Amino acid sequence: MRIAICDDEEYFVEYIREILWHELDNQIDTFLNPVDLLQKYQEGATYDVIFCDIMMEPYDGIETARRIRALDSNVILVYLTSNLEYAPLGYEVHAFRYLLKPVTKEALFSVMQEVKKELCPPSKILLKTPDGSFLIPWEEILYLETTDKDTQIFFENDTYSLRKGLNEFEEELSAFPFYRIHRKYLVNLTHIREFDDTRLTLDNGVTLSISRRKSKGFQNSFEQYLRGGLR
Repeated sequence: MRIAICDDEEYFVEYIREILWHELDNQIDTFLNPVDLLQKYQEGATYDVIFCDIMMEPYDGIETARRIRALDSNVILVYLTSNLEYAPLGYEVHAFRYLLKPVTKEALFSVMQEVKKELCPPSKILLKTPDGSFLIPWEEILYLETTDKDTQIFFENDTYSLRKGLNEFEEELSAFPFYRIHRKYLVNLTHIREFDDTRLTLDNGVTLSISRRKSKGFQNSFEQYLRGGLR
């Protein structure tokens, strides 16, 4: 995993680097100021995750992240901080987690486990049908529709009908870019071609209704997906 650590306290940078290097065998670059980190990005470097202090000069962690986001919308950003007063601003730059100083080894490993899950989510779901069980790539699902006690799963050239509630599927697919746009529909965001406040059209031409109370949440989730915030 490619990791950057940026903090103006050299001993703290070395502390984090030593834990991640010896225990997890990662490729790690360290920076004592945000200018050097940004310069590395401008030279073409990319990272999977950045551990970044908030209180730094000449740019604080929020401004540093804004500049990084202009170059890389996908990198996972973990803030290192002594307090959480800047936490609301972290949403602007899509901060993944906050680690409170002094950072323990256990807390660091816990965040790294979450990072790995974010970077490498499962690519298939187990679909149990009357004809047997199948591993299906989630990308191939267009949408799901509930009909009484059954749920229909729609693919480009096929449909499965299973005796299982849509709520269960919503939970199982929570790690993927799906959104419940209506009590009847769970939609794969990767297959949306166009939408307005009341309906959307999938890339196969199917049009589905968006409930009024779901409209704003759907649009926010879709925008987040387009920015790379949903994987």
